[in-house]
Amino acid sequence: MKVLGIVVEYNPFHNGHIYHIQKAKQIVKPDYTIAVMSSSFVQRGEPAIIDKWTRSHLAIEFGVDLVIELPFVYSCQSADYFAKGAIDLLHAIGITDLCFGSEDGHIETFIDIANAIHAHQELYDCYVKKAMKEGLRYPDACNQALIQIMHKEVRTPNDLLGLSYVKEIISHHYPITPHCFKRTNDYHDTHLQQIASATSIRQAIAKHQDYQEALPHPELYQNECYFLKDYFPYLKYRLLTTTKEELKHIHLVDEGLENTMLHAITYSHSMEEFINHLLSKRYTLPRIQRMIIHVLMNNQKDEIKQAMNIDYLRILAMNDQGRHYLSSIKKTCSYQIVTNLSKFSHPALDIEIKATKLLSLLSKDSEKIIKKEYAHIPYIKAN
Repeated sequence: MKVLGIVVEYNPFHNGHIYHIQKAKQIVKPDYTIAVMSSSFVQRGEPAIIDKWTRSHLAIEFGVDLVIELPFVYSCQSADYFAKGAIDLLHAIGITDLCFGSEDGHIETFIDIANAIHAHQELYDCYVKKAMKEGLRYPDACNQALIQIMHKEVRTPNDLLGLSYVKEIISHHYPITPHCFKRTNDYHDTHLQQIASATSIRQAIAKHQDYQEALPHPELYQNECYFLKDYFPYLKYRLLTTTKEELKHIHLVDEGLENTMLHAITYSHSMEEFINHLLSKRYTLPRIQRMIIHVLMNNQKDEIKQAMNIDYLRILAMNDQGRHYLSSIKKTCSYQIVTNLSKFSHPALDIEIKATKLLSLLSKDSEKIIKKEYAHIPYIKAN
């Protein structure tokens, strides 16, 4: 039996994602397809543009059998932690194959690099730390280390994520076969077309431009969408009522960033302006944005560390095939399968609820958003 796993955010779900599902299934020819999907906030440190329930339903509509949640404690993290959580959960649910899109398009490249890092882990870590001490951002430091070890580099965010997936598989000796295929568009492309980048579509939605050609269900984005910039009043209040000492304990607030934030917030009039004051050679835009989300949620360093010990699989959506697969693994799966929050508790789920409450601040119907967290039914009956 072949079980295909894919790691997704669907922010938003666009035509390229349909191609991804179809291409992955064409390559693997699976009996079941399972997606692990970011919850209310995504890896770039932004709220998902629409809620996770709608995104998971779209996944089922276009060929996925089962969608499990990538908890906030992993979804709003750097590439390595994001991949660690995603691959761990996919392994726990029993996938045999993983497939992702990449700029490179050759899985051998990722396997060779991941094997080299695994074989020279201490040296690699040493090179990364040295490069970061010299002021390089983490992704650039990793590339510097790769160049020194094997004269290769990985530049784009999608390929860095793909490498992180393969590293997890190799370092943990997971019985998962990785595959990849060439992406249909450039990650940085801002041109809207039938298959466009998620970045270009989000920009078009925010600016009320015509984006209908790029989305299978454009009507879903005409009512309510969520953007990081809209949290600025909440962030300003949070920082102006928080001490320097309190900020030091928040996840990702490191190396004196509490001082920079408290200084910048006093003369910033928008989220963009605030972030620009924090950007530096050391800190990337996604890194800053992730920190802002943790500040808004008051996520303590120890709290996040404890919550990352995940031992459950939360089901967001499934069709008949997905329900059949869950039934077949129920007795052998070592992780608790969760479909109802009232019957299971975990520190990561406490944070998940907090993330949902933060998302609800941007909603016209905040009560509905919070209620769905507890009352949503993951089963989707086939038409």
